[in-house]
Amino acid sequence: MRAVVGGDLSVVNLQSDDLANSYQAINAIEAAGGQVMHIFGPGLLIARVPARAQAALKKRSEVRPLRADGIALASEPTSEAEQLGLEAWNLRQSDQFADAKAERPRDGERWDLQEDSVSPDGAGMRHVGGEDVLGALERAVEDTSPYLIGSVAVGLILVEGPSAALQFSDVERTKVVAEVQEGLTWLGSREPAASVTWSYDIQTVRVNVTPDPTLTGYEPLESLWRNPAMGKLGFSQSFQGVRDYVASIRTSLGTRWGYVAFFTKYPLHHFAYASKPRLVMHYNNDGWGPDNIDRVFTHETGHIFGCPDEYASSGCSCSSRYGYLQEVNGNCENCATDFTPCLMAANTWAMCRYTSVHLGWRDSDGDGTLDPVDPLENPAIDLRRLSRRFPAVTSLLRAQGFDLALDEPPNWYESVPLFFLRRVLSTEELARVVAAIRDEDAQYADAIAHKLETLARSIREVGEPHASGRVGRRR
Repeated sequence: MRAVVGGDLSVVNLQSDDLANSYQAINAIEAAGGQVMHIFGPGLLIARVPARAQAALKKRSEVRPLRADGIALASEPTSEAEQLGLEAWNLRQSDQFADAKAERPRDGERWDLQEDSVSPDGAGMRHVGGEDVLGALERAVEDTSPYLIGSVAVGLILVEGPSAALQFSDVERTKVVAEVQEGLTWLGSREPAASVTWSYDIQTVRVNVTPDPTLTGYEPLESLWRNPAMGKLGFSQSFQGVRDYVASIRTSLGTRWGYVAFFTKYPLHHFAYASKPRLVMHYNNDGWGPDNIDRVFTHETGHIFGCPDEYASSGCSCSSRYGYLQEVNGNCENCATDFTPCLMAANTWAMCRYTSVHLGWRDSDGDGTLDPVDPLENPAIDLRRLSRRFPAVTSLLRAQGFDLALDEPPNWYESVPLFFLRRVLSTEELARVVAAIRDEDAQYADAIAHKLETLARSIREVGEPHASGRVGRRR
């Protein structure tokens, strides 16, 4: 078969319905220097397996021989994720799939190149990374995807309606999962030090809702089918239900991060858009077609992990900062002096150096550990001393649901409060916060204290989180 993205991957098929056995196999692969790229239930792993890891796996009785071509499951699938994950893998090994990728429409075009182009994301969308108070408030809820390092729970929810036009065929369901598998294989392979693993929960949900032609806007059109779908899955019929679902799959799949992608054939305000912790896509993928779902999905996943758009009509600016590491958008087409091809700007498998840093992939001290998880780059911040030194932080933390009355408040390393402060304060300001706590410094810039107090007041005025249809409006 012709190579596709991730042509060096193999299927690890386990005769087991026990997730613990899966993790033992994962440990054997990673200990030998390999990478588990995808987990579709306890019986199906897709991994890059070095020769020494293959030898170790062959000794495990529950592991079938590794295969790099189409296979059948060792036993009955234990979940929709396992069944569709295998069908997607087999499709990706076919000549049919390779031909579709070789002949994909509009390959290499910038997302807004043609006058009739419809770019991903839509008009009026503001992605995570804005520097205003509203942008900071939107990040007050727990960020389940601050940077792309480690394991990620991916919820794929295919929402169908009562008519044939709103339903997915078996072939289309497999196509969606194959496109997602293709795109996330590419993304997860870009930075070996990030050790990215995608772990899936896949649900097909049919709701008894007919399209309403009077509705307009992101949230009205989305909530029409999204809310009843969340109800069918056992969650509240609101945007909070989406957050709760993401929290649940992070727990059940045992991952570091998580997000959810909705695929549907219901009318949308725009065919693809994202705001933490969810992205939404129409199966037809507008003028780009289903054979480009892989790249559009991966582009939207970039937004989930903090990457901005780089194409000109997005209104991007080279001075704006994005991502956990607050890197400038230096490859913005409107102002870059040396613009380079990048998926955040065009329909291409290419990534510019700025997008890499937006994802959290920077190793400042060259020690092999990426900055967001390097203790040398991220000193622990004592919660009690932080709140005592800057009283306004207490309101910020309480707004995020943290109990400050604990007998032993923890040191917040890679914590939500620290995520929040990193986005509210500049690198220099945050360094001064750390120094002020460490040195019990009584002299601190009034401007920074005022900044925190303004945020605290704004949270109290905004009140409880609510759903909104505009990308970036996650409250």
